[in-house]
Amino acid sequence: MQLDAEGAQVGRRSSRSGDHAGLHSIAATGSAQTRIRLQWPEWCVLALYSALIAFAIPYHEPFADEAQAWQLARSLPLATLFQRFIRYEGSPGLWHFLLWTMNRIHFSYAGMHWISGGIAVCGMALFLFKSPFPRSLKLTLPFTYFLLFQYPVVARNYVLVPLLLFLVAMAWKKSPLGLAIALGLLANTALHAAAISGGLAIVYTTERMRDREGITRRDRLRLMLSSLLVLAFYAFAIWTAWPPQDLALSRVRGEHPHYLLSALQSLIWGVCQPPILSAAFWVIVGLWFVARRRVLYLLPVLFFAGLSGFAYFTWWHAGLLVPLLICLLWITWPEPGAAPIQFGKALHVALGVMIATQILWAGYAYAFDHYRAFSPDRAAAEFLEPYVARNTSIAVTYVRSEKWHGYAYPAVGILPYFDHNIYLNLPYSFWWWSNADPTEKRFQALLPTHPRLVLVEVVDPGPIQPIRWGDPVFTSLFRNGYQYRSAFCGSQPQRLESAISICDVFLEYPQQSTSASR
Repeated sequence: MQLDAEGAQVGRRSSRSGDHAGLHSIAATGSAQTRIRLQWPEWCVLALYSALIAFAIPYHEPFADEAQAWQLARSLPLATLFQRFIRYEGSPGLWHFLLWTMNRIHFSYAGMHWISGGIAVCGMALFLFKSPFPRSLKLTLPFTYFLLFQYPVVARNYVLVPLLLFLVAMAWKKSPLGLAIALGLLANTALHAAAISGGLAIVYTTERMRDREGITRRDRLRLMLSSLLVLAFYAFAIWTAWPPQDLALSRVRGEHPHYLLSALQSLIWGVCQPPILSAAFWVIVGLWFVARRRVLYLLPVLFFAGLSGFAYFTWWHAGLLVPLLICLLWITWPEPGAAPIQFGKALHVALGVMIATQILWAGYAYAFDHYRAFSPDRAAAEFLEPYVARNTSIAVTYVRSEKWHGYAYPAVGILPYFDHNIYLNLPYSFWWWSNADPTEKRFQALLPTHPRLVLVEVVDPGPIQPIRWGDPVFTSLFRNGYQYRSAFCGSQPQRLESAISICDVFLEYPQQSTSASR
């Protein structure tokens, strides 16, 4: 009873002062019931966060990028997956290994999305209960766009990044071994995450070298073993993702011809809107780190931008800066009771603007994904189900565009709904990002035999556009006797607009023939 009274008193004192010294004291000495009562706002946020993700997942239509990793893990032995095909993906293989394991224990494609949501909830629990931030940040950051929608709901390897970055922050001052494991796993998540991991490793090494006079012999041994471990993780990531000679350039080239333009866009694209606010945000963040004499901690941000300057990056890559910044602030946040830091108020204002902007983005994305199709693939698979049951011949091609260099790749999004490769001209049950990929050549060779159905993939960089029936691809198909059968479209939300629209357009050859019924 006395302990509960002390907990209530310390909780009131902590709430008035805005720091967490009281909460940490009770966490160390109080009962679990007392800790839960003191942290009820965090528990409420975690429950709401989990409920929102659980609400969104059933309505989300997965798109080709989600399907590609699933199909690779589903179709290949583990050795073949890592030795040959992951290196075509432009990414290390931690996510693929997780999906491979899920397939072997008979998880479904839908189950992958619940695993993704569960990983996001675990990461958010660490943030809510272990981070040093005031509640003004703790209770709002979870509802920003990338943490609430892009990574938990869209099931891809990037959902691992926030969890691993938060583990990095927790281990930074406590466990070199734990830090090495977290940094190593982070490097095996994605190439942009590997750049971030490398920057963090350099920062940590530099900081420890500055403090080498206070390091004991035992500490040196731990650091040496941790260094060897993280280097082994890095070596494995490099081996896994090392590009083959026939890798299609569309998989690796940057979005812009100018290095600096691409690097700058990677910094401002996923933070605020309009871009001038993102620029001001980074100026304030930089000034705060300078005032803290921690400017070196921005090195991972520079590594990320440097990689984005020449390598392929998209919207979801830009969002990695949000959990990275949380990690960096977590590591360098002032201790409870410390004197006010110059630019501290400005940092809170900048974070507030960023959070408000991204909460609007998240709300728009949830409404968009609920009422509109994120991807056409689920509806297209339902349309194809009776055709596939009758062993109908299906071929796939695409509409060429100056802004789309991915060929018929989006057709992969339909394959997880079937137990085999349904396309005559696709060599594997996934897309092979090789210059030697024969999909389009096979289509041209098959066309005179009139496959019963032809799927034409149409990709636009913005909102859904009317189908351009005058395109040479459609003109050729109509000339060969094909007739329009059906079309399904989807579009992805970015900020407060729709982008990356994909349409699955089906044309059918009306006459029964030997080749069509095979």
